[in-house]
Amino acid sequence: MSRALSAAVAIAAVLAALVIVANTALTGIQLGELKLGPILGPAADPNFVPAGAPLGQIGSDPDDPSDPWSAAAPPGGVIVQTAAPNATGSIRIPIPKNIPTGPRRVAIQAGHWKSDEAPDELRRLIPETGAEWEGVTEVEINLDIAQRLSVILNSKGIAVDVLPVTIPVGYVADAFVALHADSDGVGENSGFKMAHGARRGPYEDALLNDIKDSYGAATGLEYDPTHITNQMRGYYPFSWSRFQHAVAAHTPAVILEMGYVSNDDDRALMLDRADLVAGSIADGIMKFLSDTPRSAIFGQDLVVPAFPSRPSRPSPTP
Repeated sequence: MSRALSAAVAIAAVLAALVIVANTALTGIQLGELKLGPILGPAADPNFVPAGAPLGQIGSDPDDPSDPWSAAAPPGGVIVQTAAPNATGSIRIPIPKNIPTGPRRVAIQAGHWKSDEAPDELRRLIPETGAEWEGVTEVEINLDIAQRLSVILNSKGIAVDVLPVTIPVGYVADAFVALHADSDGVGENSGFKMAHGARRGPYEDALLNDIKDSYGAATGLEYDPTHITNQMRGYYPFSWSRFQHAVAAHTPAVILEMGYVSNDDDRALMLDRADLVAGSIADGIMKFLSDTPRSAIFGQDLVVPAFPSRPSRPSPTP
């Protein structure tokens, strides 16, 4: 009887130890001020690349071939997945650990604002101050509408970050919208245009289309797809693999060129009817948030194509 009891106690002790180990592996365990684990998860994968570690060379600067572009893993790291011979392969981006809680959170970037404070990795942005026409600067338009938009969204219960050129490292939110205004240098072009990056989450088309529809309907401006550039598609906040000061890949992110500061009618719209402009953007954002729950945006890891050998150059300027 005593032997059976001793054996049962021993088995119970082993099982308890296994439970502790499993719990530590999955969630970690707190012992006083010492945190153990977790030891499983993305970091345990042999193909895991930690934040900031190199993913390989993806090209070079056409203006300076001696300056290679190197890709680096974003905050949270990535898993480089194996591929068949001669295939491109893919990269798995884990769900961010700092998903927002509480009210929905939206970032509005005022393009070119505080460009002189850009970090070293974005030093090329420092002299970029945006378009100017007849004494009106793009940055003053961008900031004014960003602030008006923030007030409108706040009134609807949305938490808003009005961001300058420098994006917080691996920024995470329910949506990110960069505001800009263009110039053609001659005053002929009119209209607005939008773009988002590649190799990101699946909800960016929805964010773009919701804002596009509300903005066009409210302002009466024509959509200008002809002048959407690779610089817009490769806008630096979208390029999580080239810049640490970029928007997390899970965060739906778009750039909106609200009109041409060089066009008299477009400029008057952005200056004299700024509340209308801001309200139309807010309507598009609110529709997107209503249709797209946070649980969907951050519901699973992203799997995106691995880098081609020579991709088109993401530009820090729209």
